[in-house]
Amino acid sequence: MELFGQALGLGTIGLIAGVVGAVIAALATRSSTATLTSYVQHFAAGLIIAAATLDLLPEALHLGGGWPLIIGFVIGTAFMLTLRAILTRSGHGHGPGHDDEGPVDGHHAGHGAVATQTQVGTTTSLLAGVNLRLAVALAVVVLIDGAIIGVALSAGGAAALLIAIALSIELLFVAASTAGSTRASGGSLSTAIGVGTFVSIMMPIGAVLGALVFAGVSAPVLIAALGFGAAALLFTAVAELLVEAYEVKESTGTIAMAAGGFLLFLILMMLM
Repeated sequence: MELFGQALGLGTIGLIAGVVGAVIAALATRSSTATLTSYVQHFAAGLIIAAATLDLLPEALHLGGGWPLIIGFVIGTAFMLTLRAILTRSGHGHGPGHDDEGPVDGHHAGHGAVATQTQVGTTTSLLAGVNLRLAVALAVVVLIDGAIIGVALSAGGAAALLIAIALSIELLFVAASTAGSTRASGGSLSTAIGVGTFVSIMMPIGAVLGALVFAGVSAPVLIAALGFGAAALLFTAVAELLVEAYEVKESTGTIAMAAGGFLLFLILMMLM
């Protein structure tokens, strides 16, 4: 019960950070939508790539690596590809009013909300401007981030708090990128904040599940789980966040933001 409470508490740090990021992005994106969204998404991608390469993979290698790591990584990649294919088939692509095969219904919809409302009516209009594929992918990543906190607690790691702080900073920018993307695609203020909150609430859920599921598991299972998490993080950063960010705006500054996100996580890891 004590482990459950600690996991919930550390995960809630991320939830609060994510909601704050979503609110700030949702309120600030109307005047400079494209630029702000792209900068935030690049920064979040840098943080996520750093979490995979500086935290998960080194820990998995430290525990023994080998086939469990490879298998976990392959399963994680396959899972994210399957998830992406399912959501793409449902018509939830990267850009507003577009899927991967082209514009929705053959029309160039510059405003995602208008296209959605015309096609499916009032109920679905609540998701106007939402890139559901990106939101679900990020929710899975944040759930995995939370599980990492739970794993650290289960292993009795003294760095669990610092890991939670580092991942909460990552979540602040991830939730901000989700909310900003929704506003950029024509979503309402409440929808943008709601999507950011949906992504953020996965952190405490993942932390609790990670603490309960991975307490006392064997090293190969833990290594495979870390490999799965690393694959999911890298896939989301490269195939979702950066792809959408480049569709919005790309410049020297946005590339520097990605490097800045990576550097921030590196500094936090050095302080642990």
